[in-house]
Amino acid sequence: MTHHDANSRGMGRTNTDRDDGLFRRDLLAAMGLGAGSVALGTDVGTPSVISRAAGQTSLELDYAHALQQSLYFYDANRCGATTMGERLQWRGECHHSDTEISLDAATEDGGTNLSASFIDEYSDVLGPDGTGTVDVSGGFHDAGDHMKFGLPQSFSASTLSWALYEFEDAFRDVGVYDHMVDILRHFADYFLQSTFRSQDGDVVAFCYHVGEGSIDHNYWGPPELQSSEEYPRPAYFATAEDPASDQCAGAAAALAITSLVLESEDAEYAVECLDTAQALYDFAVENRGLGYDGGFYDSSYDEDELSWAAVWLHIATDDDAYLDDILATDDSGNYAGYLGQIIDSTDDDWQNIWVHSWDTVWSGVFLKLAPITDDPEHWQIARWNLEYLSGGAVEHGDDNDTNYASTSDAGFTVLNTWGSARYNAAAQFQAMVYRKYRDTEKAVALTDWAATQMNYIMGANPFGYSLIVGFTDDHAEHPHHRAAHGSKTNSMEEPEEHRHTLWGALVGGPDEDDTHVDETSDYVYNEVAIDFNAGLVGALAGFNTFYSDTGDPVAAFPPDEEPIDAYYAEGEVLQENADRTQVRVTIHNESIHPPHREDGLSARYFIDISELREAGQSIDAVSVEVQYDQQATEGDGSTDVSGPIAWDEDAGIYYIELDWSGNQIYGAREIQISMIAEQDDNWESNWDPSNDPSFQDIGEEATVTEAIPVYLDGELVYGQLPGESESEPDDTTAPTAPSNLFVVETTASSAEIEWEAASDEGGSGLDHYTISVAGDFDQQVEAETTGTTVEELDAETTYEIGVSAVDAAGNESDTVTVEATTDEADDGEDDSDDEESPTDALVVNDYDGDPAWSSNRNDLGQWCGAGSFENGSGDVEDGALVLEYDNGGWYQEQINQAVDDYSSVVLEVSGANGGEESEIRFAMDGVSDLLANLTDDSIGASAGEVRIDMESAGIDPAAQGLAVRLNFWQGGNSTLEIKEVRLE
Repeated sequence: MTHHDANSRGMGRTNTDRDDGLFRRDLLAAMGLGAGSVALGTDVGTPSVISRAAGQTSLELDYAHALQQSLYFYDANRCGATTMGERLQWRGECHHSDTEISLDAATEDGGTNLSASFIDEYSDVLGPDGTGTVDVSGGFHDAGDHMKFGLPQSFSASTLSWALYEFEDAFRDVGVYDHMVDILRHFADYFLQSTFRSQDGDVVAFCYHVGEGSIDHNYWGPPELQSSEEYPRPAYFATAEDPASDQCAGAAAALAITSLVLESEDAEYAVECLDTAQALYDFAVENRGLGYDGGFYDSSYDEDELSWAAVWLHIATDDDAYLDDILATDDSGNYAGYLGQIIDSTDDDWQNIWVHSWDTVWSGVFLKLAPITDDPEHWQIARWNLEYLSGGAVEHGDDNDTNYASTSDAGFTVLNTWGSARYNAAAQFQAMVYRKYRDTEKAVALTDWAATQMNYIMGANPFGYSLIVGFTDDHAEHPHHRAAHGSKTNSMEEPEEHRHTLWGALVGGPDEDDTHVDETSDYVYNEVAIDFNAGLVGALAGFNTFYSDTGDPVAAFPPDEEPIDAYYAEGEVLQENADRTQVRVTIHNESIHPPHREDGLSARYFIDISELREAGQSIDAVSVEVQYDQQATEGDGSTDVSGPIAWDEDAGIYYIELDWSGNQIYGAREIQISMIAEQDDNWESNWDPSNDPSFQDIGEEATVTEAIPVYLDGELVYGQLPGESESEPDDTTAPTAPSNLFVVETTASSAEIEWEAASDEGGSGLDHYTISVAGDFDQQVEAETTGTTVEELDAETTYEIGVSAVDAAGNESDTVTVEATTDEADDGEDDSDDEESPTDALVVNDYDGDPAWSSNRNDLGQWCGAGSFENGSGDVEDGALVLEYDNGGWYQEQINQAVDDYSSVVLEVSGANGGEESEIRFAMDGVSDLLANLTDDSIGASAGEVRIDMESAGIDPAAQGLAVRLNFWQGGNSTLEIKEVRLE
C-alpha cells in the first residue's frame, strides 16, 4: 500500500521560490566530484548515441548482480495462475477469483462498478462465455499487499519497458534479458486482457483496479491463501459512463513501449500491443475523467499520462498527430495541448521540482520529447529537473538559481520521506537516459552524482546496510511484504523473522536525518512496491551501460531455500488410565514452497493390543470416541475417524484412521480421541498403552512425532510405520580423509589414481568420493571404489588431483591431493578429432523405489518433489513416476553438483496423449521455456527419450545448485510417466 505523493501537486517552481542552502558531501568527493558542487554551464550539445566517456567512474559494488536481483521482486509480486515457482519456490498461484468477477454483484460484494444498463449492452464483450462473470486476472500485486492499483501498475510497466528500450544491451550483457521480457509480457497480458473492445475495435471498457484497499489491508498472509469470500476483490472499469482517462492513458503508454521492445521478439504480439495502445489512447481522449483509487493513489490530473502515452505512440508510429496533442498552441502562442496544464505559453518557462513517478510523469515526457523536437526549451526543462534533483551536487547554469531538492546530511536526495529511495532511484534513471542522448560533461557529472546515490542505497550510508533486500551481507531484512513474511496468524509480528528473502526489493528509504527503521510494520521506511523497483531497475541498467567494473551476475540465483517438513503430526496425552487413553493429535500442513491448502490429509494412530490378547480379549474390546474435532467446530465438514483397522493382525498392531479428506487445510487441525477398552470376563481392566507404537514419543505436552504418520492422498509423506527402524540422529561429523593417494599410471591424456578407503563415524555411512582437478569438480565415484581414472587431460602437463570423502548426510572430508604429470603426445597418427569415449550417464532418479519417492530424495541423495497434480504429488507405478495434470502441477529434481562432464539432460518419458512437450515448461539454471522449444524430440504414448542439449539451451553444466524443474500450467491435461531422469 502506497499513499499519494505529498508533493506531487506542486510540480512546478518559478525562479522566485525559496533559496535552499546546500550540503557538502563526502560521498561526492569519494566519487571524484570534489568537495562541493559541479557547475558545467548550460550543457550545450546535440543528441547522441550511447558512448562510454573517457575517464568514466569505476564502481566498486556489484551493479550487475544488483540488476539481476532487482527483477526478482516482480516474481514475488506476480498475481494469478502464472508460471510461478520456477524463479521463487515460495510463490504459487493466487487470486483465482479474479478470473470470474461477478457482473451482477456490487463492488462491496466483490463485483464491479458497471451499471446494469452497461452490462446488458455489452455482456457479449465482457463475458462472451455467458457465465455472468468477467476475467481480469494476472498483473502484479502493488506492494506488500495484494491490490492491483491502476496508476502504479501502468507506471511500473511503462518505466520497466522504457528501461529495456534505452538499455537493452545491459540486460543482455548481464544475462537477464529473458527475465525482463517475461515480466513485461506479464504486465502486457494483464492490460490486454483487461481491455474490452467492440466488434469495431473500439474500447468500451478497461479494468484498471482490482481489490479494495481498505479490505485487502486487513489480511496479512501469503496471497496463495487469501480468500476472496472473506476479502472481496471488486473490479473497477473505465467506461464512457465512468471515465478514467488517466488510467487508460497510463496503460496505453505501457503497451506502446512494450510493442517497441518486443517487436523483434514477437512481431505479432507487438502489433497487438500497439493496436490496443492506440485504442486505449483514443478512448481516453474521448472520455476524460480521473479514475477510482480507493483513497490510496489519487491522481492530480490526466494531462501528464496522456502526454506520456502520446509521446510513445509517436515513437511507435511516427505519427506527428500525437505530438500535436501535446504541443499544440493557439494563434497567440498559448498551449492548447496537454502542456497547457503546466505551461501557459511558449513564452513561459517551467521548472520541474518533482521526479518521474506513478502520478507525475512529466520528467519522463520531457526526456523523450527533447530528443524528438531538439527544442532547447525541452532540453532545459529536462536538465534543470536533474540538476534540481541532485540537490546542488550538479549546479544550474545560472549562478543566481539556487533552487535544489533537500538532501540528508550524508548527501542523499530526499523528495519525500515516504519512499525516499523510490524517488531517488527514479532520478538516477532519468540521469542515465539524459546521458544517453546528451553525451556531455554535465551529463557525465549527473550520472556520477547518481552513483553516489546508488552507493548510498547499496550500503554506503550512516546506518550501514543496503536498502536492497538480499544485496550484500548487510541489508534490510524486514520489508513490509506479506508473502515474504509468511505469517500464518495474520500478524506482522509472527514470525519474528521473514520466512523468505524478498530478493532485490528496494525498501522505502531514509528520512532527512539519515534514519531508517528496518521493521516489518513500518510501511513508511520499509514499504516495497512495484513502482519503487521500476526506477531502480532502470538506473542499474544505465550503470551497467556507462560504467566499468560493474561486476557479474551470480550463477544459479537465487539459491534454493532449505527443504522443510511441510506435513507432520503432533501428539499429546490428555488422559491415561487402566480403561482408556485420550490423546490430542494435531495434523499440520505448513507448506511454504509454495504455501497451499491440501484436501487429502490423513494420519494414523497405531496401537498394540498384545496385553488384551494375553488376557483373552480381542480387538472387539476396543472402541474409539471423538471428544473434540476442530474441523467440525471451526471449519466446514468434519474429520472422518475410523478403526481400529488391522495393520499387522498377527502382531496385534492396529490403527485409528484420522481422515481430513475433502477439507481444505492449511496450518494445523486438532482432534481429540479416546481409545477405550472393555473389561474382561472377570471385570478386570487390561488396557496398557505403553506398548502402542504411536504412544512412544508423546507425553503431557504437544510433541512432533514420527510415530503418528501422515498421509497425503493416501501416500505416506511423514513419519515412521510400525516395524521400521528409528531415524538416525542428524550426522554432522565429516568422514576421515582418504589416505595414501598415489598415481598408478599416466598417459598423454589421462591419469589413473588409487587411495586407501576413508571411514565414517557419524552414523550415516560413506556415500561417495569426489574427485577434483586443479580444485574444480571432475567426477564422483561410489564409496566402495578406491580408484579411478581422470581423463581429457593435456599432454605433458602437471595436474593437482584431489580426492575427498562424502557421507550420506553430505558431510565432506578434507581433500587430499597428488600431482600427476601426463605423458608426451603420441608422435604417430593424429587422432585429435577422434570421437571421445562417452561418459557414463549420471542417473538423477530412476523411480525404482530406492530411495522411495515419498522420501523426497533422488538417486543423487538430493531433494526431489512434486505437487498440485490431480494425483497430488504423483504416484510411482511400475518403475515410473506418474503425474496426472490438468493445467497445473510442479515437479523438481535437485542435482546440486557440477555436471560439466555431461552435455545433455535426458528424460525417459511417455504421455497418455502424446505431444505433451508443448504443455510442459522446462527450467534449469535460469533457462525456462516450453519443452518443445528446447528439444527436437517428442513425447509419445510409449516410453522414449526427450533430450535437451544443455549448450544449445543456454544451460551452464558447471553452475552451482542445478535442478531440473517442470511445470504444467501451460494448459492441457494428460498423464505423464517419467521412467528416468539422467545426464549424458
